[in-house]
Amino acid sequence: MVLVNNQGVIGNHDNAVIPAGIGSASSVVNFNGDDAVGLFFNGVLVDRIGQIGVRQVWTGGGGSTKDMTLRRITGSDADNNNESEFNLAARWFNFAQNTVDGLGCIGVDACSNDGSGGDGSGDGGGEPTDPELVLGLCGEDSTPIHALRGQQGGSLSNAQAMLGQRVVVEAVVVGDFQGVGDNYQLSGFFLQHADANQDSDDATSEGVFVYHFRDAVNLGERVRVLATFDSYSGGYQLTSVEGLSVCGEEPLPSATPITLPLADTDLGHLEGMRVSLPQTLHATPRYNFNRYGETVLSLGKRYKSTQLYPAGTPEAFAVAEANILNRLLLDDGVSAQNPPEISYFPQLSAELSLRAGSEVSGVEGVLNYAFSAYRVQSTSQPNFIDANPRSAEPQLVYEGNGQGTLKVASFNVLNFFTDLDLGEDLYRGANTAEEFERQRAKLVAALVAMDADIVGLVEIQNNGFSDDSAIANLVDAVNAELSEQQHYAFVAPAAGLVGNDAIAVGLIYRPAVVATAGEAELLEAYPFDAATAKHRVPLIQRFEVLASGEQLSVAVNHFKSKGSCCDALGDPDMNDGQGNCNGQRVLAAQTLSGYFDEQTQVLLMGDFNAYAKEDPMLTFEAAGFTNVVPLFEQGSYSYYFDEEAGSLDHALADSALLSRVVAATDWHINADEPRGLDYNTEYKTEQQIVDYYAPSAYRASDHDPVVLALDMRSAGRIEVAPSLTIVEGETAELVFQRSGGSFGEVVISYQIVADSADESDLPLLSGELVWGDGDQSPYTLNIGAYSDSLIEEQERAELELRVVSGSAKLAEQEVDLLIEDSTPLAVNFPATEFVFDEGARRIQIPVELNGPANERTRVWALILPGSASWRDYRAAPIQLLSWREGESGSRYLNARIRDDRRVESEESFHVYLLWSRGAELGAQSYAEVIISDND
Repeated sequence: MVLVNNQGVIGNHDNAVIPAGIGSASSVVNFNGDDAVGLFFNGVLVDRIGQIGVRQVWTGGGGSTKDMTLRRITGSDADNNNESEFNLAARWFNFAQNTVDGLGCIGVDACSNDGSGGDGSGDGGGEPTDPELVLGLCGEDSTPIHALRGQQGGSLSNAQAMLGQRVVVEAVVVGDFQGVGDNYQLSGFFLQHADANQDSDDATSEGVFVYHFRDAVNLGERVRVLATFDSYSGGYQLTSVEGLSVCGEEPLPSATPITLPLADTDLGHLEGMRVSLPQTLHATPRYNFNRYGETVLSLGKRYKSTQLYPAGTPEAFAVAEANILNRLLLDDGVSAQNPPEISYFPQLSAELSLRAGSEVSGVEGVLNYAFSAYRVQSTSQPNFIDANPRSAEPQLVYEGNGQGTLKVASFNVLNFFTDLDLGEDLYRGANTAEEFERQRAKLVAALVAMDADIVGLVEIQNNGFSDDSAIANLVDAVNAELSEQQHYAFVAPAAGLVGNDAIAVGLIYRPAVVATAGEAELLEAYPFDAATAKHRVPLIQRFEVLASGEQLSVAVNHFKSKGSCCDALGDPDMNDGQGNCNGQRVLAAQTLSGYFDEQTQVLLMGDFNAYAKEDPMLTFEAAGFTNVVPLFEQGSYSYYFDEEAGSLDHALADSALLSRVVAATDWHINADEPRGLDYNTEYKTEQQIVDYYAPSAYRASDHDPVVLALDMRSAGRIEVAPSLTIVEGETAELVFQRSGGSFGEVVISYQIVADSADESDLPLLSGELVWGDGDQSPYTLNIGAYSDSLIEEQERAELELRVVSGSAKLAEQEVDLLIEDSTPLAVNFPATEFVFDEGARRIQIPVELNGPANERTRVWALILPGSASWRDYRAAPIQLLSWREGESGSRYLNARIRDDRRVESEESFHVYLLWSRGAELGAQSYAEVIISDND
């Protein structure tokens, strides 16, 4: 049977070319590499590729069912037992993708088009390209390995020119990965020349892999082989072995030391050779560690460049480049998937994990190149040190005398669905009831150990809030492990769903510790709207801490991922390290932060899908929010991608809440753990399903929870009288008292604002009142009013108050300032002098009563000459003025001026208030009347 171009063809396997019309064809074959294919006759399985009912990419013998051409090994029997695990290397040779020569043939070589087929011998077949070349005897002339690999970096290296050539090579076995029984390892071994037989060119390799497992060899044996020089998965190897002789034992060649960081990513000059890593290195198991046995080694932890520096900066580029050089794979020497154990860490189990951050020393092996990476195939047991041990609970380290009275956390629960994922793209998460129970048990263990009072959940099924909803199911399971006082409830918005996505965010809280203050809110403005349909809708709830009365708002978020497609929105990957949809995440950060412009004590939590120094996080910073975990933990991270650490999960506090954060951490129960320790049962043997699983918090998800402690003790209440009366010409004291709590510094601004009283009545003061942390002493503000000569009604101004910082509450937002008049009832001249023109004839000189008369009020005035004589004016020397009860204002003394028509200087006469009744004489009881000459 031949599968080619999405066609399944049944034809004569002896034909190299499949004539059209032979057998039967089907156009419905869609083979992705992780599909099993069965050949049936009358409903009975005849042969297979893969294990039917299992979906995975099968590997073995250097081959793979994905992106490769497979051809039956000569003499191998059909595989019709679907109960056994599929063993690729036992029955199938592998070739490069789209190798059409020999389709329908059996054996390594392509059969001829005349139907003669291969010779059916061993691993080879067909006529040799050089029929005169024979294996020969040990010690006879052979091709040096370095001759196969010369001219590195040239336009056409020896390796390229030698591809497909038959050669005889004699060297020492430095790595035996042939495998035994069902363990085919790499289905071959590595040869390397002894030290004395190596050339002096450091640019050429002295080692090569031999793809051959039918003739057993041992480490340290000198072996002579006749084979074809070929390439596989980017590396070089000897394949189609026609002859092999063991020539005795010989000391192993010296191992070449490799240190990190590398000087160059091209290690071709060491491919196939013994190497050692003399440094103590940082180990980071790869995402599929338990499937492929790969661990990344580096000198220290590798961080995402945009976790440390803003995207596009020289520093970010430098980190990205350094990461490339600070990386080398440690491999287990097995090409099959899901090995029973990892050769260099065979003790792996749910209780004994190889965590990222473990240290490793004493690494030795053989370097080869495959699947786009250089890798050290381990030949000895390295020394692992658990330098990053697990913790049973979040390690919150409090600064100074800080004390946490409220614990808040954010937790990505990795697609917790109560509906099983049956492969219909409707649901996510657990595929079976067994997986569901395993998943929930791990999440419950994590939440119980986290012991937070408020928890924001990310990636929970968006199926409402009924008793059978995902969030209710999880809360019930957690509560079953806790005392009633510790029980959780969940926030249920009136809308019934949190947006339209299959997954949503959620909030759970302890009613014994906090109460909801108002209804839950959903932020559905652009870009969180249903039409844009990128980000999950944020869930917002304000809580009140029962012990103190303090309030805070919590918003749980899940921004669009870096791997999503936003091309239709003009937001592609700009290749600056921030991934796809970065502009969308910036818009989301702007909208979310702007939503809280009028609120204080706000906490934004969740999975923002942006590393610490990327544009969305800088947008939050510009809006006044602070990312709190980096303040408490240098080198913080919550996630690994490409074995580089960074934080996608954050807790952001506004300035008011920031002073209350006393500890914060990423609890590393997930990111550092191998994925194989999760709840899933696929890609594991029956024994691994048992050994790799424990109902513990470790690898409950792929993101680490963010946990922080807040000091939510009361900041108190600033008490002040609602009004203050001030007498004209005096100063009054306004006393502010902080009571009911003294947490944190509190700054209150004040400003006197004019009303019926203005700046002519009192100074319009402004300033701040400051209480330090723990300070409850009173604060006195002195406010004075000016005096004047008018009797007025009570006047009013306001002292406006506002909390500048701290969370203390104000008893009054404004204080009424009431100004009482203190001026006695009196008569006065309104001025000290009055000027009249000589031609004015009759004149009136005003006298004022400064307020309403309480009774009939009189005043007697005396008018006497000065430089002006009786010839210049005429007036009764004594005059009486009076006001009835309730009257006020001016009354006038009368006089007449004579115009003598002579030029003269100014002249004046005097006016005195002599005596009054019903009011006192005021300070201005004398005035001068000036006559200005008009001639």
